[in-house]
This record gives sequence, C-alpha cells and structure tokens, in this order.
Amino acid sequence: MNQTPPLPAPAPRAERPAAASGPADVPAIDMAVLQTRLTESLDVLRDTYAPALGSGGGWYHELSRPEPGTTATALGLLAFAEAGRPFEYFDEGLALLAARQTNSADALLDGGWATKTSLGMPVVEATGWIARFLARARCGLRDDAPDLRRAYLWLVRNQNADGGWGSLHGCRSRVWLTCLALRALSQLNPYDPAVDRGVEWLTADRTAHRPGWGPTQASRPTVTHTAFALVTLAEARPDLRTERLLDAYDWLLEHLDPDDDHTWIETYDVSPHGTGSKPVWRLALWHYGLPVALTALLRDPRGPHGPAVARAFRTLVRGEVADPRWNGPPGGGRTSLWTLWWRLETLVALARTRIAGDADVLHWLPDATVVQLGHARELPLAALLPHRRLVDPVALARRHWAALLLALVCAGSAFGVALGAWGWKDFWLSVILPVILTSIDESVKRRRPPRAPPPAGP
Repeated sequence: MNQTPPLPAPAPRAERPAAASGPADVPAIDMAVLQTRLTESLDVLRDTYAPALGSGGGWYHELSRPEPGTTATALGLLAFAEAGRPFEYFDEGLALLAARQTNSADALLDGGWATKTSLGMPVVEATGWIARFLARARCGLRDDAPDLRRAYLWLVRNQNADGGWGSLHGCRSRVWLTCLALRALSQLNPYDPAVDRGVEWLTADRTAHRPGWGPTQASRPTVTHTAFALVTLAEARPDLRTERLLDAYDWLLEHLDPDDDHTWIETYDVSPHGTGSKPVWRLALWHYGLPVALTALLRDPRGPHGPAVARAFRTLVRGEVADPRWNGPPGGGRTSLWTLWWRLETLVALARTRIAGDADVLHWLPDATVVQLGHARELPLAALLPHRRLVDPVALARRHWAALLLALVCAGSAFGVALGAWGWKDFWLSVILPVILTSIDESVKRRRPPRAPPPAGP
C-alpha cells in the first residue's frame, strides 16, 4: 500500500534582529500601487529615449541629456525586459550597443564596452551591465545584437588572479565590480570556474564580527555593498546557506533604516597599468542602497522580514516617479536613470516574490489568502491572526480622563458620607459643578470631527 511520506520538519527559524526602531507599521504592500509605479517608471523611459548620432538610440544616465551612452541604454532596455513590457525602440538600442562593442586584437580589450570617462578602454562598469542585459533579454542568437560570447570572454579574461574584478584586469578588486561581473557571468555560464573563484573572493574573510561588505574586502561594511553582495550570491549560488551568510542578512536588517534612501557616492581611482601605477582616471558611482537592500531582504533563505520590507516599499513608492526629486541624485535636480533603475528592479522583484515556501500552508479564504509559515504549521489559524482588544484601557483613560476623575471624586465623597464625615447635602454641593463640566466636555468630544490624516510625504 502506497503511503505518503511524512512532511519533513522545517528547520528552526533563528531569531533575527528587529528592524530599526520607529513607529508601528502594518506590513502591507499594495500591489496596485506597485504596478502603478512600475508603469510610471517605464513611461519616464519612453519619454526620455533619444536617437544617437549615426545608428541606434538609447539613454544617458542623466535622462535630460540627449546623447545616449552604452551602460544607460543597456539598463533602459533591461528595464523593459525585466518588466515583460514591449519597447518600440528595442532594436535601435541593440544597434547602439553593437556599434560600440570594442573590436581589438588584444584579448583583454576585445568584446567589452567603454564608458565616456574610461578613455576608450572597456571596463567592468559597462561590460558587466551590458552582458547581463543581453543574457536576461535572450539576445545571444540575434544577428543584430552585440557578440555576447566575446563579452563573456572579456569578463573571464579580465578577472584578477585573486578571483575578484576591478575596472579591468590588473586593477584592484572591488566588491561592487566583482558583483557586477558575477551577476553577468551567472546568467551567461554559472558553471564557469571564474564564477567559483569570484564567489570565493566575495565570501572570504567573512566572520561573525564582520559579516557585511564594504567597497573593498578590508573596508567598513555598508548597507549598499552588503545588500549587493547578498543579491549577487543569491543569483550565483542560490543554494548557498551558511551561518556567515545568515549573519550577513542579520547585519543588513539591523543596520537598514527603511525610511532612509541610503544614497551616497563611491569614488575610486583606476590604474589600467596595474596596482601601484599612476591613476589615469577617477570614477564615481552613485549608490542607492534602499532598493538594493529591499531586493536582498527578499532573498533571505529564512524568508523576507515582512515589516522591514513593507516600510522600505512605502519609502520607495512615495511621491511621483516623474518628479526629479524622486529619482535624481541628491541636490542635482535632474532625473537619474540609476535611481529609476534600482527602484524598478526592486518593484519587479517584489512582484515576482514567491510568497509561500516549501513547508508553508496556504489558507484560501473568501476575501483573503493567509500563508502559514512552516515553523508555525501546527498552530490553529485563529492563533495566527492579530487580535484586537475590544476595549483599550489606555486609550479609554486618555479620552475620558475627566469622567474617570469625577467617578473617583464621587466614590470618595460617598465613602465620606458612609463614615459620617459629612452629609449628603455637602456631597451634592461638592460634585454638582464637576458633573456639569464633565458632561459639557463629553458632549464636545462626541461632536468634534475626526482629524484628517497627515499629508503624504513628497
């Protein structure tokens, strides 16, 4: 007789630190708001697309500027690909990227892409993003697309001996650039030994006392780099679940302020002739940590932390997408593709989030769906739902303090009459005025209209 094997007991859920202190929140994500913000973001990209001189077209990272760049164009096209929305100038964007792919007899140069500030030399900052886009959009076999195999080989050949990546081969390995290369390679060929070496470099020297990541291996951890490293590891090694990895998620949750954008700039010198040589140019990367951190929290092997995710979502969707204050660099007053992209990627990740895990239970109610997590599967459904007291003693005392005080005075006066300290005439003379004043106060409270909610933040 066939019998269904018993469901394995879920692993105990470790206690995680609470999110940053703040007002009480309802862990809710409005999917209608999410889709509206997603559509608005794509509309901004449609409105700011610009043709290029020669062939193709695309975007520059400052969307108000008309001359398209390679990295920004790849991000713009990737936004439509990730959202599953068509874009009428997709082919023109591919043509721009194909025209600007480097052709060289030097194996360390051939197949990559340069930025406007890299003096024509291909760098990870551009090639990593473009290669990832081509892989995610499945453009590898298109005749009019850039040569994806050459881009893949460029990334592999420009890996440093220590396993990390700098802007190009020989430059100091950096966490952000290593993550860019790994995210591209994990889409192109996750079985390449270069991915193993990159993951090993990224996870080396992580301890319980220093679980997070900074700009370099020895730098002080930041929310942005820790989140980006966790997102990268979740893509490159989705089955990875170590104590150090969980410590990093705990560190991120502990140091993340869901009400703060965590926006800052990372600058570093690039020495294409190797570490120790004279720098040739200086690069600056705008980092928008909150959306990256939210994407990372969605990848936590133990499940997303609902309240922190909901608060971060509320911060991301407030205001208008088309408002430069919403997606421009601090104080810049311009519309930035980078902020638009990170928030759009996070919204797509939220829309794709798998709510129920392998050991969870789904309760389909007429007007709601409840996910009972695996570690609480033995509890009755009623025990999982929040219970609201019919009467809140604290709120009742705050609202009706005058009536409660009058009741105490009346009780004390009646007790004095019972003891013979004074008569009933004195009792009524002592309470008649407080009774009248309290009655007036209570009637005013009933007629007072409720206060309107505070206006939404910009």
